[in-house]
Amino acid sequence: MKKGYGTCPATCGELVQGYSNKRECISSYCIDIFSRAIITEGTGMSNRYIKNKRKSFEAISMVLDHFDIDRSCLDKLSLSIRSSIPTGKGMASSTADIGASIMAILDYLDQDMDSDLISKIVARVEPTDSIYNENICIFDPLKGQIVDDLGKLSVKKVLILEPGFKINTVKLRMRKDYYKCLSENRVLTSQAFKKLKYGIENDHMESIRQACETSALANENIKITPYLRDLIEIARACDYSFLNISHTGSTVGIGLNAKTDLDRLEYEIRNSEISKVYKKQYIKNIIDGGLRRR
Repeated sequence: MKKGYGTCPATCGELVQGYSNKRECISSYCIDIFSRAIITEGTGMSNRYIKNKRKSFEAISMVLDHFDIDRSCLDKLSLSIRSSIPTGKGMASSTADIGASIMAILDYLDQDMDSDLISKIVARVEPTDSIYNENICIFDPLKGQIVDDLGKLSVKKVLILEPGFKINTVKLRMRKDYYKCLSENRVLTSQAFKKLKYGIENDHMESIRQACETSALANENIKITPYLRDLIEIARACDYSFLNISHTGSTVGIGLNAKTDLDRLEYEIRNSEISKVYKKQYIKNIIDGGLRRR
C-alpha cells in the first residue's frame, strides 16, 4: 500500500510579534517537538470532516488543485495525524498539523513545493507561522510571506514553561480590540523587530534579549503573561540568553547558553508562586524550521 509521510516542528511562542511599521508580523523559532502525518490509500477519507483535520484537508485540496489533480482522489485516501505538540499553548500545533499534512500528500504524489508557496496556501486556511522556513525570519502570517530572512539563532536550547491553562488563538485574534491593541504597540514592536534583525544577523544577544522583552511586555495589553516581570528578573540573574512568550498562547521560553545557571533558574521557578501556574518545565533543542518527509 502506497503511503506519504510528513513531519513539521513546533515553535515555543514567538521572539517578536506585532506590527512592523504598517504590517502585522511574527518571528518564531522551532523546537524538536513534532506533528507527523501519514497519507494512505485504500480506506477513503470518511474522516475528512473531523474537526481537527478539516483545515488539513482544505490545504491538501489546494495542493491537488495546484498540480491539476482532481479532488475526487481524496475519496481513495486517508489522513492520520499524530502530534506531540501541546494544543492551546501557542506552540503552532494547528500550523504544524497542516504543514505535516501538506508534506504527506506531496510525498505521496512524489511532488515538491517550495516553502513560500506552502506558506501562502496555509495562510488561505488560517493565519500561519514561519515554521515552514528553515531560517528565523520576519513573517507576515496573513499573507504567508517572508518579509525579511534573518538567519539562524546561535542559541540551541530553551527552557519551556508550559502552564496548565490554554488560550484559543483564533478567538483571541477575533476579539474586537485585538487590532486596536496591536496598533497601540506599533512603535514598540517595530523597534523590537529592528533589534531582532540586528541581533540575529550580528549574533548580538543583548539586542535579541531586548527585542523579545520589548515585544512581550508590549503584548500585556492583549493578554497577560502571568509573572512575566518576575520571570525576566529571575532569568537575568541566571545569565539567560533571552526570554520570549507566546503572544496569543500561554507558553514562555527561556533561551539557555553555556553560562546559564540552570540549576538556580529551575530552583527559583520551582520554589516560587510561579510554579503554580507553569506546571510543566522542560528543556528542548532549538532546531531549523522546515517540513520533513520523515
